[in-house]
Amino acid sequence: MLNFKTTNMKNIFFILLILLSFSSCFTEQIELDLNEENPKVIIVAWITDLDEPQFVKVSRSTNYLGSVPTPPISDAFVELSNDNNSYILTEQENGSYYLPEDWTAELDMLYTLTVTIEGISHTAQHIMRSCPPMEEVTYQNYTDFQDSLIGYETVFSFQETIGEGDSYYAIDYLKGTMAGDSLLNGGYADDEFIDGDYFDDVTISEEDRLFQIGDTAVIELYSIGRETINYLYDIENEIFRGGPFDPPPANVRTNFDNGALGYFIMSGGQQVEIIIE
Repeated sequence: MLNFKTTNMKNIFFILLILLSFSSCFTEQIELDLNEENPKVIIVAWITDLDEPQFVKVSRSTNYLGSVPTPPISDAFVELSNDNNSYILTEQENGSYYLPEDWTAELDMLYTLTVTIEGISHTAQHIMRSCPPMEEVTYQNYTDFQDSLIGYETVFSFQETIGEGDSYYAIDYLKGTMAGDSLLNGGYADDEFIDGDYFDDVTISEEDRLFQIGDTAVIELYSIGRETINYLYDIENEIFRGGPFDPPPANVRTNFDNGALGYFIMSGGQQVEIIIE
């Protein structure tokens, strides 16, 4: 049985705000003075091809030691484009810019996200990779160390795409809750040593959030690419610290230019619902 690597990471937007003082670009480490006199643009975008609203959040950094939420940035120009099409995102909430409802995702295309604020453009690129379908989606008993049933965990399989460079993020959650908007329940894996293999009996449920009879479980799988899994590794390494042999704090990477922080992800996704009976 292959288990995705799971972590106790909070909402991706929340993590980005906490880790602002460790952020940089891919090619060099930079020291940032993120105080009130040197605010940075923060852009967070995870766009998928699932049938649900797709949006980008834009804000500014605040004092790292303060308790004031990062202020949203309004009146930005936000555009998502590839070689075939271009879409202008509209601000529906303060700092949240949404793609048109009729936009069409194009798989295996390189996308560019451009956010222009006060005449300065910040761009990032990401490939929307095809996501293989989930197979044999089911659930199984989860027992404690005394073999007593305490709930049910989801199980699924899928065929990994041939060709190195793919990575996958999976999450399961109770339908009707906000748990699907958090990385808390998710896990991830890459194809570094298993390119083209069959992922059999993948489990991502944790003991503190098992499903019960009558629950509707939602399972989602995303193809995120190797570059994005490196970003998740960065987050994990900075969040879970405290051991005597931990490396010194390091900058979390960003794929935006011109000094913006955050990350842009495009990913094909699959979503399946099952009822625990």
